[in-house]
Amino acid sequence: MLPFIFAGQSVWIVLLLYIRRQIMIFHAMTERYEEITVCGKPALFTSIRIKRDTVPDGLYTYDVRHDDECRGIPCEIAPFVMVNHWGTIILAEPLELPDDGRRYIDDDTDWNYAPLDGEDTANHKPCTTISDFMTAYAH
Repeated sequence: MLPFIFAGQSVWIVLLLYIRRQIMIFHAMTERYEEITVCGKPALFTSIRIKRDTVPDGLYTYDVRHDDECRGIPCEIAPFVMVNHWGTIILAEPLELPDDGRRYIDDDTDWNYAPLDGEDTANHKPCTTISDFMTAYAH
């Protein structure tokens, strides 16, 4: 029996390419975010994947992986996460990552769903867009 061929390719290859294109990646400038604190730095968080080439220069983008038990606990920050993607964070300054490029999150010190606290932030309205975030934090 001959394999089914479509446009000169095996149907399995065509299906794989189709699925690969269906991973939803969104434009950074059109999304709304939550302002959180990551490793003591202000950050924008979204649970979706952000297309990296839509993030303005001067901002740093990382993926966040959740725990293997699917309890919704962010556990690792890396330049890219394929499996257990919890969300995407965007910062105005880079994070320090170990040589392997992956930082394991300490629940007590590295991750806070609240915006940055402090003396200078008393009247600060949390940012929900990249434009707001750049106005508030980009150098």
